[in-house]
Amino acid sequence: MFLGGYDSLKKNTFEGIRKMKDNGIICLRNSVAECKISLWGGNLLSYRPLNEEHDVFWLGDLNKFDNIQAIRGGIPVCWPRFAEEELNNHFPRHGFARLSTWTLQNVNVDEEKIEIELSLMPDVKYNLNLSARLLIKITDKLEYELETINHGDADFIFSEALHAYFNVSSVNDIEIKGLSGHQYKNSLDGKTYILEKDLEIKGEFDSVFLNQVQPIKIIDKAYDREIVMEKQGSKTTVVWNPAKDLAEMSFNQHKTFVCVEPSNVGDYCVKLAPHGKHTISAIINVQKLS
Repeated sequence: MFLGGYDSLKKNTFEGIRKMKDNGIICLRNSVAECKISLWGGNLLSYRPLNEEHDVFWLGDLNKFDNIQAIRGGIPVCWPRFAEEELNNHFPRHGFARLSTWTLQNVNVDEEKIEIELSLMPDVKYNLNLSARLLIKITDKLEYELETINHGDADFIFSEALHAYFNVSSVNDIEIKGLSGHQYKNSLDGKTYILEKDLEIKGEFDSVFLNQVQPIKIIDKAYDREIVMEKQGSKTTVVWNPAKDLAEMSFNQHKTFVCVEPSNVGDYCVKLAPHGKHTISAIINVQKLS
């Protein structure tokens, strides 16, 4: 394991090695931001610019962090299968990446930049000549990139999502811009609709927005901020809130997140040529409204 730049790091900017020995969670901080990354699932658990009171991401209060169950919150990596799609249905729901221990390849921290690189080779039981690489870079924004490499001699078809749980004051009081005018498939009834105006969520919502490549803004007046997400290598966007607490949530915790996920799912899955690479990425920036 190589930890680039480790010798030059100050104690108050890097706490990761000590924490990693305990629970596989890397904690990093510099003059710009702080973040936490779990090697289980390659999951970015937390990201907070130091000028922000509230974390950008939501994390379930009742997660067990047992390296058995998937972590709910942060940015779970759904790969190489999304949800319960028929494609790759011999893999677990949402794929196996979030149920695997990733390898830490590199960490670099200085006063204005944090960089982390993780990698994943599928367990031999999956019989895949494939690998994944996760790159996380934090400056005045978060850059998050998942690269898939096909090491085989045949095409590989897969779906994927960066299953981002955004922390909000109340899911019922936010507005999501950048989706209006797009078709979306409602996973609750299987029907396809067109969103006529900016999205406001009232009750359970689970939909895939099709051929959606534009930046998305989450407007949260109570937190006095907008979260701006730009994405590349992604042709669909999943938006989800269950309108009820799930196993990893404390009472009413479902009200304080919305999932907005860069993805390639359904008819927009990825066909990766032999020895080819595919990258899906998101750039996330937080701005004050006032």
